[in-house]
Amino acid sequence: MSAKSHSPSAHQGAPPQVSPGELLGRSVAELAALPELRGEPAFRARQLAIWLYRRGASEAAAMTDLPGRLRERLAARYTIGRLAPVAEARARDASAVKLLLATRDGLRVEAVLLRTARRDTLCISSQIGCAYGCRFCATAAMGLARNLGRGEILAQVLALQAERARLGGEGLFNLVFMGMGEPLANYEELVGAIRILTDDHGVGIGRRRITVSTVGLPHAVRRLGREDPAVRLALSLNATENATRSQLMPINRRFPIEALLPAVADYRARTGQRVTFEYVLLAGVNDRRADAERLAAWARRYDCKVNLIRFNPHPLSRLRPTPPERVEAFRETMLPISPTVTLRESLGEEILAACGQLSTAYPPECGGGGGGGAGGAAGAPPAAPPAS
Repeated sequence: MSAKSHSPSAHQGAPPQVSPGELLGRSVAELAALPELRGEPAFRARQLAIWLYRRGASEAAAMTDLPGRLRERLAARYTIGRLAPVAEARARDASAVKLLLATRDGLRVEAVLLRTARRDTLCISSQIGCAYGCRFCATAAMGLARNLGRGEILAQVLALQAERARLGGEGLFNLVFMGMGEPLANYEELVGAIRILTDDHGVGIGRRRITVSTVGLPHAVRRLGREDPAVRLALSLNATENATRSQLMPINRRFPIEALLPAVADYRARTGQRVTFEYVLLAGVNDRRADAERLAAWARRYDCKVNLIRFNPHPLSRLRPTPPERVEAFRETMLPISPTVTLRESLGEEILAACGQLSTAYPPECGGGGGGGAGGAAGAPPAAPPAS
């Protein structure tokens, strides 16, 4: 079964930016505007934000430095807006934890905590499913149910932070929008969430520790550069020829490579940040020496980093990873031309939590629940299907 191709459509829009009965997703200014805070000192909104985003309060009653009458008023009208835990999967080597979380309308989304000796990384979803149909990505098999609101995005962060704390994690961590969905297709909610993530009275994450990965929407890349939330940008490139990229990523038919690279240059010029080219290596598809040479030349021309990614097989795709020796040969071909080339460490493959594996569309024997955004957390995958 290969991933289905989907075209984004207007009816697959976002939910309300913030649910009227929930607190998560509101900035300090929006919290200050709540009717319940009228007449309160200005610092009350900051206190409330710290309880929501730093201390992970699950109910207003826990916010002990707020006056009792204010806690009662908040509790009478609002819930926090956390996502309900449904299931979890854990790698045997403790390198990955995948959470399946339920939204208020009964849909389900996955978020992943990745752990190495050097750092922890939170992998966050921006949509339930995805409309872009990339052949190597398991999320594509879901289609697009809807965008996630910024409160739902932040709720994933809080859930993974709580899990990290339970595991003894502390100190700095990275956050990547590389979970389900195309972040830049949910632009307003993404940027709204980033503003709270980086606010000193919000989650308080350093801007340079956040990376947004995109299939390549030039208009949104340029807009992000103009508005400059100062996060890092990664372009999921995956081919050096339009014919190959269009087969792997149907969005390339609308926005071919020659439209993407100038947008990357514009982002670099406006923000001063180097963009990363992400390149999933697929056996016999995009792993020739000529591909390595073209990719290296573009990285050098546009001053980009390159992150090579070993394809993580899953039951929803018949594509196969490039063998390790060919991966190394590909990298060595690039190095003399473009020395900033890294090979991404693969974590969580055994629980279908690695790059390109998130999906609720897996069949039950894989730990899924049959798609539609309502699947169960995945366990270990079955034997891979035969090559096509």
